[in-house]
Amino acid sequence: MNLYQSNLYISDLDYVIENLDILNDMRGSSVLIIGARGLICSAIADILFRYNEKADAGIHIYLAGRDSAKIKSRFSRYADSEYLKVLEYDSDKQGDLISKLPNEISYIIDGIGPSSPGDINSYPLTSLYTNVALLKDLLQYADSAHIKGLLYISSSEVYGTRPEGGPFKEDDYGWIDILSPRSSYACGKRSCETLCACFSKEKNVRALIARPGHVYGPTARTDDDHIASAFALEAAKGHDLNMNSPGLQRRSYCYMLDCASAMLTILDKGMSGNAYNISNPESVLSIYGMMSQFADAAGVNLSISIDDKKNRAGDNPMPDSSLDSDKLLSLGWKGLFDAGEGAGHTIRILKEAMQS
Repeated sequence: MNLYQSNLYISDLDYVIENLDILNDMRGSSVLIIGARGLICSAIADILFRYNEKADAGIHIYLAGRDSAKIKSRFSRYADSEYLKVLEYDSDKQGDLISKLPNEISYIIDGIGPSSPGDINSYPLTSLYTNVALLKDLLQYADSAHIKGLLYISSSEVYGTRPEGGPFKEDDYGWIDILSPRSSYACGKRSCETLCACFSKEKNVRALIARPGHVYGPTARTDDDHIASAFALEAAKGHDLNMNSPGLQRRSYCYMLDCASAMLTILDKGMSGNAYNISNPESVLSIYGMMSQFADAAGVNLSISIDDKKNRAGDNPMPDSSLDSDKLLSLGWKGLFDAGEGAGHTIRILKEAMQS
């Protein structure tokens, strides 16, 4: 599947770039993106690559991951670009990535770490430790190299649960069962956020935190088992959708290019040591409501068959995870794709990409 064969995807990238003035501040810089094949980080990389194409911006883009061949395959359009540098590293070998970094990195975007519900439930230790260990190394590098900014991609799960539910502001925190292995994800993210705050205060490292809600879009990998990613792909293939719960949880959904533009805005304009929710006010709806958008866009059926025997240990424990986006909006960011348009574009782009 080649997203670059989709005219709509290229058009969406151009639309975002036209409305993202902060990209001018990144001209001639060097950006390190870790987790570059993921849903969010691949969208960020595509925005920067496309901006280079359109504006001759001269941004050097370092993409770090465990498999250089897969990174080059994902970004095949730019495989021969002088501005693409691929850094393959061993995530089990502490310090391996840092040893391969050049001195001229301007910005770091850390999007590594398991986020799949299945992986979190099956490998809680990896979920916790991978996040913390790598970020510590990156922050130490940021301190010694005097970079312009490090953005850590956290999660809305740091808020935990509370009786009144969302929308959560950045200083609203609820309860997390710290002895549940499922909490390894939320607790790991909380630990990483505290690391950012500590390096910001003690070392004057410009460290920023993004807390995305539920992000979706065609840049999701085909093995992504988040419900929005899995259902969008199935719907694009023409398959009917079936939910095994009522899907009543209220969530802040965000099209991946909106999320990517928000993160670049935070990296450029955000205040060090601060966290920013990422939520499009036009895309706050229930799980069922969002899945209905995918079904409608693809012309397939959506049904519910409740399975009381299903193991739900890996499910998100929050009944309402919607986010307040006022702090992000104060930076001048605005979402461009509401739930209907985002779902429709996701289905169309996937169909075009699968035909390539």
